[in-house]
Formats: sequence, C-alpha cells, structure tokens
Amino acid sequence: MKTLFDCYSRILIDNHITDLRPEYMAKFDPEHYAAMIRLAGIESAMVYASDHNGNCYYPSKVGHVHAGCRGRDLFGETVKRLAGAGIVPVAYHTLVYQNEPAARHPEWRIRSITGEEPTGRYRFCCPNHPAYREFCRQQIAEILAYDVAGIFLDMTFWPQICACSSCRAKYGAPLPETLDWRNPAWVKFQRFREDSLAEFAHEMTTHARNCRPGIAVTHQFSPVLHGWFLGQSSGIASASDYASGDFYGGVLQQRFGCKLFQAYSRRIPYEFMTSRCVNLHDHTSTKSDEELFLHAATTLANGGAYFFIDAINPDGTLSRPFYERLGRIVARLEPFRKRVAELRPSLRAEVGLYFSMASCVSEEKNGTPLARLHESNANNMGIRQNATLDEVLGTAEILNRLHIPYRVVTDETKELAGFRAIIVNRAVFMTPEETGRLREFVRNGGTLIATGKTSLCRRNGESSGNFALADLFNVDYTGEDAGVVSYLAAGEEQLFTRGLPAPLAKARERAEVKGVVSLPDFPPGDPEQYASIHSDPPGRTTEFAGWVEHTYGSGKAVWLYSGLLALRQYSQQSFGEQLFTQLLPPFLIRSENFPPGAELTLLESEKKKQFLLGVVNHQPVLPVIPLRDVKLTIKLPAVPARVRRVSDGGEHPFEFRDGELTIALKRLEHIELFEIEVKHV
Repeated sequence: MKTLFDCYSRILIDNHITDLRPEYMAKFDPEHYAAMIRLAGIESAMVYASDHNGNCYYPSKVGHVHAGCRGRDLFGETVKRLAGAGIVPVAYHTLVYQNEPAARHPEWRIRSITGEEPTGRYRFCCPNHPAYREFCRQQIAEILAYDVAGIFLDMTFWPQICACSSCRAKYGAPLPETLDWRNPAWVKFQRFREDSLAEFAHEMTTHARNCRPGIAVTHQFSPVLHGWFLGQSSGIASASDYASGDFYGGVLQQRFGCKLFQAYSRRIPYEFMTSRCVNLHDHTSTKSDEELFLHAATTLANGGAYFFIDAINPDGTLSRPFYERLGRIVARLEPFRKRVAELRPSLRAEVGLYFSMASCVSEEKNGTPLARLHESNANNMGIRQNATLDEVLGTAEILNRLHIPYRVVTDETKELAGFRAIIVNRAVFMTPEETGRLREFVRNGGTLIATGKTSLCRRNGESSGNFALADLFNVDYTGEDAGVVSYLAAGEEQLFTRGLPAPLAKARERAEVKGVVSLPDFPPGDPEQYASIHSDPPGRTTEFAGWVEHTYGSGKAVWLYSGLLALRQYSQQSFGEQLFTQLLPPFLIRSENFPPGAELTLLESEKKKQFLLGVVNHQPVLPVIPLRDVKLTIKLPAVPARVRRVSDGGEHPFEFRDGELTIALKRLEHIELFEIEVKHV
C-alpha cells in the first residue's frame, strides 16, 4: 500500500472560508473534490480538518464546527473519497492562528509587551498556555481518529513577541524591554522563544504519533527563511518527519530552499509548496502552465516532492478548467516524477553552504524598545531580509552561476564526511559543537571560507570578545567595527560593501593577508562632511585584515571581513566567482552554450547504483528561450556504464575519460534528467 513517502506529487486546497454567510461552503462536494484531484493525476492530497478561522470541517466536540457543514462530516467524507480513489490523504490542522478559540478564551491570547492584542483578521493563541496546549491535543486526537497517512501542523511559529502571563510565568524572570543582539539578556529571551516553541512542536508531534502510530507528522517550516522574529529553530525540523512549507520568493529562493529542506528532513522526500496563484492573497490570478511546471521540475531535480496549492471558492466549489490544466502539467512531469520516486535520490555535492538559523537576526534594530517594534507581514508569506540570509542567497547565486552543486549544512549536520569545502556566511551565533566540527573539518584537509563575525558568540549570546574560530582564521577581532560602508582593498581593486558594520580584525603573525580594509574619510551619510556628495568613496587604507588565508592542519581557512558576497552586483559576484573557482572543487569542467542561469544538480540514488544529473532551464523571464547545442563535461565520482534520458527512457551517448563525463544536448526547453548507471562508485 502506498505511503506518503512514496508520493512525489502532492496538493493542498486552501480552505479558510468563514461561515459568516449561509451560502459559504454550501456547495462543497467531497466526490467532486476527489474527482478533481484524480483529474490532475496527483498522488497525495492534504485536506482541511480546521482552518485559521477556528472552524472545523468535522463534528468536533471541542472546536467550532463550520456552519456550512450542516450536519455533514466534510473532512471525513473527503478523506474516504480520496482513499477510495487511490489518493493518499493527509490532514491539515492549524495551530496558534485560531480565531474562534482565541475569541472564546481571552486568557489564551498572545499579547504584546504593552498588553495589546493584534488587530486585523487574525487572532492568535499562545502555545505556552497550558489550557490551550490541552485544547490542541484534543483537536489532534479528534482528527487522527480518521484514517489519514499524515498530518500537517500549520503556523507553528510566533506571529509576534508574546508577553502574556503564561510566557512571563514560564520565562521566570523580567522580560527584556529592548531588542539588542549585543546583549546576552536579550539573546537569552530569544532562545526562550525558540526553545519553548520547539518544545510545543515536539509535544504535538509525540501526541499525534501516540494517537495514530506510524503517521507522518510535519510542521510548517517556511519560517526557516524568515529570520528570528517568527521564533523557529532547527527544533521545529527535529519535531517533523520531513521538511515542508510554502514559499513566494522566486527561483533563487526555491533552488536554495530545496537544498535547505533536504538538509533538515529526517526522512525523504521533503515537499516544496508553490501556490497556483502569485501568492495566497490573490485568489484568481493563476500562474502560467510553464511557471507551475518549472516550479515542480526544479523540486524534482533537487530530489523533492512537488506540491501545488490551490484555494477553494467561498461556496465550496473548485475550478475544473484549472484541474484540467494541472492534469496536463502533471502528465509532462510524470516520467521525471516516476523515476525520482523509484530511485529516492538525495543531493550529492562536495561543497557545503552553511546556514545558521540562530544568526538570522536584525542587528540594525539594536536599541529598539519592544513597545515600538513593529514587523509587517507577521506570517510565513512575507519576504524578510537579514544580513546572514542575504549573504547566503548571494553565495548560492554565485555557486549556481558557476554550476557548482552544493548541499546545505546546518547546526543539525553532525557528519561532514563527503564535503571538501564549506562556506559559512556570517554565522555569528554558534555552539561549541558547531565550531568544533568545523575545526576538525579543516584540520583533516577541508577548505573553509567564512565571513564577518562568524563564531563571535555562542548560541546564548555570550562571547569571549574574539571569534571562537580565531585560530582557524588567524585573525583577532579588535572589538571595533567598520561603518555601514567599507571597502576590501585587494591588489588594485577596492570592493565596495554596504550593510551591517563589518568587524575590524588584526591578522596574526604568518597570516597570508590577501587584502585589507579601506574606510571612507568621513562617516557614511554625514550630511555636512563628505568626500563625494553622492557616495562615500574609499579614503584611508588601514592595516585591518580584510581577506586572510591560513593553512591549518591539512586544510585551509579563508576569512573575509565583510558581507560583500551578499551584493548581487557584477564586481562583487565576479570576485566571488574568482575566489570560488580557485578554492572549491570543480564539477562542471567545460561547457558550451550553457548559460549561468540554468541549474545543474547531481542526485545519488538511495541504493547508490545510479546518479541523476539534473539540468533545469528556469529563466527569470518566461517563456524560456530553449537551449541549443549544449555540451557539458562534469566531474563524476564513478565510472558510468550507461546514460539514459529520463524524459523518454532513451539511451544517451556519452564520453568518459579521466573521471570526466561528457554529454551533448541538441535542444533543451525546460528540464532533462540523465540517469547514469555506474559500474562502481
């Protein structure tokens, strides 16, 4: 019998419809619902048991039943119809964002530092309130009385900083009144937010598994790319069987997000959600078939399960023309989905890109009183920026342009075997275990590229005042920072950096200093004193280290003082490309007619007898321009016996010499996966 983990094509139909009018949900038909999923050819469907309004679509004894049910068990009927059609059903349930329970129980509500409640359409319940937690347990038990293969617990994050009586009592100390990432007291409170949320997630997961042994459980994990405010940590991933979430940030975000999700998934495949519409605020503006196809193709080429999101109409109906369109898209994806599902591959790469959730903070807001702290889009759909994430994405773009496959490394990555190089972008907050693993990695022959204030603080915010990895970097932090504008002086070039003040460090003896820091003559942005009215050009060249390389053990450590890799501009990206070409192991040796914007991935099958080489032509402006007369030579860690195109199963000619595989393509429109059967690895 098929399980959720066998399914690489999935769908959710959003159902956050109120019952303010009697006609809402009146036309909902479980049989039609299942028929539309079957028409689309999707393997697994996620069905709403409850929604953000606090409405239940089954006869709940503890929650509010949607008036449109009219005595029917819409959830139960739909689950049964799906299973009867051979479609694997998964339950959707929301946490925290529950309007009706929050209205019924004012004592459960999330409150700000000033005691205020949020305004707008959403009402929030605090996961630290014991009675609310028990309510959640009771709802999960009701839902899992149904025969579902999994449950998706949505909105497991903090929509704002909560200072309710339950949070205050659990924290056991006065709450800080000011945001300041330099202050361990503030960092301690932030870690309390993260740890208490992870504890809540683990409790709900354990309870779900007790209610239905063997069920797949996951929590909404898209806040992984939204920074500190939503209060998630890797603890949410460890409370999930697989990573799942919806994103709205374009192709670069998806390419990185897929690799991030694989790194955090305890089981494969992860699922990457993409909405039918431009975003969930738009109910009708459907993306083009090509865009939807490329979203799914990118996920499959990165070893994940693609997942579409539709939204039901207020009366409970679905749009048949869309499901007919989706059926045609899914049919085109089918050969790729089928082979990926059979091989169950994971990404293979010798380069690691480190992602530190704990370091995705907003230092530019230091000193802001919590009473005046306002975050727009306090949910998982907005796009947030922070220095660490910006630099990671900038680095990811450079790696993609160079066609260097990479895997994401996190604080949960205990084993670094298989990596030859790791890039760490501004991971300020690191545990001793993390820094210890990186030190051993370099000692044993690895290459480490680190930037900025990496390893300056422990996770709890405490610091010796110097980098924990200062011995690797061969520099010492002075405790002083450059201004918001500074320059890396390397040879004849002055590379501009703008953003958070970068650390000023002194190189130790025998350090190989490849570049130093240049500073403007006057404070950047000063209205009266400046060298140039439009800009802040470099003035004085200092002795502070800007770019240092250091041999440590059998490996090498490279330290860059600033986040210049975050700037997606020609000069900075060219510098990054030259640096990575020099230091990182090559993958694409030679190419013809293959643009930087296309993606190359290498997947290794679960049984390690086949590789899948993914080639995805996802361009920023659609429709894509097909690629013609492409020739690729890659470094392959095995001897190939045969190469087949997954699109049609045909044998594909190849050459293999001295560890290098060469293949040619006459034409590529969107995607091709090449299955490489190997003699030995």
